[in-house]
Amino acid sequence: MNKLSGLLLAAILVMTGSVSVASAAQSPITLRFAADEPTGSVEDQGNLAFIKEVEERSNGRIKVEYFPGAQLGSDKQCLPSLLAGALDISFIAAGNLAEFTPAMNFTDLPGIVNSPEQLRRVWQSPVRDMVAKKIYADLKLRPIMFDVAGGAARAIFYNGKPIVRPEDARNFKFRTTGSPIEVALFQSWGAAPTPMAYSELYSSLSQKVVDGIYVHPIGAYDQKLTEVVKNATIINLSYISQVKLISEAAVAKLGGVDSDLYKIVLEAGRNAELLKDKLYAERVKSVYDELAKVGVKVIQPQGDDLKAWQDKAQALWPSIVNDPKYSIDPEVLKIVEEIRNK
Repeated sequence: MNKLSGLLLAAILVMTGSVSVASAAQSPITLRFAADEPTGSVEDQGNLAFIKEVEERSNGRIKVEYFPGAQLGSDKQCLPSLLAGALDISFIAAGNLAEFTPAMNFTDLPGIVNSPEQLRRVWQSPVRDMVAKKIYADLKLRPIMFDVAGGAARAIFYNGKPIVRPEDARNFKFRTTGSPIEVALFQSWGAAPTPMAYSELYSSLSQKVVDGIYVHPIGAYDQKLTEVVKNATIINLSYISQVKLISEAAVAKLGGVDSDLYKIVLEAGRNAELLKDKLYAERVKSVYDELAKVGVKVIQPQGDDLKAWQDKAQALWPSIVNDPKYSIDPEVLKIVEEIRNK
């Protein structure tokens, strides 16, 4: 009788264990995704499309928990959580990534590309894999999206006298990212670069801790910086690349780099990039009217004035590309220049 009872108990344990295993196998893999742009923005729309594609194509095997609007902090604040596996997907701008790896330093070279379309072609070229390998070697994180943030070149948004030529920026205090190239660019104008977290920017502008920021027009408008700055000078020198990274722990949850689930995430990331490009291109058409409506004076240097900005930028190149501390990969630079000159 005791033997029969033991067999029955063993059978029950096996059955309940099987049920538990089956339930676990059917449970979705949850990926925690942190982003910075506010809800409703182009960035947010693209991220939601990415999430929808991942969840649908995986037949529900992947579930994405999404935290937009910098709910979990700035890009540099989120990076330690990503490295620790507490976050699965997070964002970081190329300028801030420079503090952890030089993989994307080349994107901060002023004049490296002439349009957002050229920058997209860079991220569709062999440069994509070259940068991805360097990021993985340095951080053990894998890129799944390279975004051309804002769909337009960065402009100088600021308070104070109008800035038309580089020398007009002398003694202005500008918030910068952690990019040493961006810092060098502002110093070449005679301005005072002030690295700080983006989350501190609004209050710093309103309290006159800094005079301005170097940001694309859509970002300035969507982040409501136009409430605390009144001028914008369009110089068409620099474009922002932002990368979405996935942790090694998340890749393992998905089954590794060769798994179907990871490939779905990669493909959805590429599709989201192109959707954002399209949405940004449409939005850029109206952003200057939106700036005017909220009282921002837009200054667009022409002729010799515009050339003065370009000349200052080009004068920086030799000291940057030949200096080991910037770690600009010559093979990457060669490919990018070929794309720009086509």
